[in-house]
Amino acid sequence: MFIFFMFILFIAIAVFCLTQQKYTKATLLMLGMGLSFLLVVSAIMTYMSKDAYYYYSLYGYFGISRGVQNQLMFLPVSRYFLIRILNLFTMAFLYTGLCSAIYFAFNVSPRIGRRILPLLAIPCAVQVALYDPSFYTGLYYRLYPAHMTARGFVSAYEAVHHVTFAVNTLYIAAGIFLMAYAWFDAPKVRQIRSNIGMILISYVSLQVTYYYVNFWAPDILITVSKAARFIRFKPVNLVGKPSMYALLPYIAGFCLFISLYGIYKYARIQNRIRNQETVISRNIDSAVLTSRVFSHYMKNELLAIMAQTEFLEAMVDTSPDVVQEVRVIEERCRSIYDRLDVVHQKTLKSKMELEPVDLQELVADTLGEMKLALKQINVTYTQGPQQLTIMADRYYFSQALENILSNAADALTHVPENSRRIEIEIQRKNKWVELIVRDNGTGIEAAQLEQIFQPFFSSKPTATNWGMGLSLCHAIVTTHGGKIAADSKPGEGSAFRIVMPLLRTSNR
Repeated sequence: MFIFFMFILFIAIAVFCLTQQKYTKATLLMLGMGLSFLLVVSAIMTYMSKDAYYYYSLYGYFGISRGVQNQLMFLPVSRYFLIRILNLFTMAFLYTGLCSAIYFAFNVSPRIGRRILPLLAIPCAVQVALYDPSFYTGLYYRLYPAHMTARGFVSAYEAVHHVTFAVNTLYIAAGIFLMAYAWFDAPKVRQIRSNIGMILISYVSLQVTYYYVNFWAPDILITVSKAARFIRFKPVNLVGKPSMYALLPYIAGFCLFISLYGIYKYARIQNRIRNQETVISRNIDSAVLTSRVFSHYMKNELLAIMAQTEFLEAMVDTSPDVVQEVRVIEERCRSIYDRLDVVHQKTLKSKMELEPVDLQELVADTLGEMKLALKQINVTYTQGPQQLTIMADRYYFSQALENILSNAADALTHVPENSRRIEIEIQRKNKWVELIVRDNGTGIEAAQLEQIFQPFFSSKPTATNWGMGLSLCHAIVTTHGGKIAADSKPGEGSAFRIVMPLLRTSNR
């Protein structure tokens, strides 16, 4: 039965929206869109059941049995009320559909939202009033025959209906376009683009099904006779050959299948992401004890090296150059010691402290700390005019960025010194901000690219690298609610992309 299909469709969309990590305006508006569509179809079916014109043909349209049709026929609801419900939720569907697409495609600030939402609601509210049976009857009684003929009044409403039909079609087309734009403009991270693609499929399926069923609405479904004080209800406006509507259950079922398939694929993608992160987190957690032991060992060794440098400094007082080099070694050992101590303290409390951070300023500070390590590389980074704020733990996020920059520097070892390049770029992607680190190094093989974020995996010799850098980057970024991905071709360099939720933007 068609209405049963619609209930499944709404439940599927509701489950999809409620499984999101955050209840945003976009997801709530999509729920409203699904509920509105369900009520629109229910109102049409009930209205047609009360019309004798469709008594023998309603089964062909919606697959309703004669018993259910009789129950709907005697339902204690007037056709006036059904027309109002149909008009109200038709406009609610169009309004919530377009608004959800706007909020999904753009990072709409509360101030702009307070302007856009009422503006888009005006055409919808006008149509609800304009096509209300009582308003139509009252207007007809007022204008006929003193100001307009009956035919002129009907013709005027037909002209108005052409305009409202175009406006409503524009709402649907604009919503589909914005959802497609959101997918096209999304950060080039496979998981994110796949998720948005599944949302796009569900959204378009619902809009196409609605347009096929209810493209004519709202419309005047009554005929008024002032002389006879009589109002007659008209059948639903079924344009085209009746045989076309026999395909309605199949078209609706197909759209339903596409929607459910999209939600199913989305769930699989989400589960795969969660499973992957669970494995990585577990491996990193099992390595915490090892890292603590290693930090303690390295601190003791650094203290021993610093003691030796003091002894050497005392032995070579007569050679200023040697003393200077020894002091450099001592300073670097002390810097490493201090950093290991901070890492050790962070490991003990085992939690991140997220706070609003200017991403561009954080990148600039990290580059300043790595100035010595990157002195033989041409690093390109230009801060934009806007302050892009994210929620982050400054220490941990800078460590992730430092690991990526260190890997990029290592990849340039075999590149001629005057050709070594690292490009850092920050792009705003609506509700996301994307940090890209590119190098023109040796690149990564495709087989290795799928494993680089796994703990203890490294393409470098294990004697000089433990394979923990990128796995820690992955853990840090995902804990922040972001995503990290890598693109690379052997011999052409690599690009690491960190995508973070954007908290706010402001001018500097």
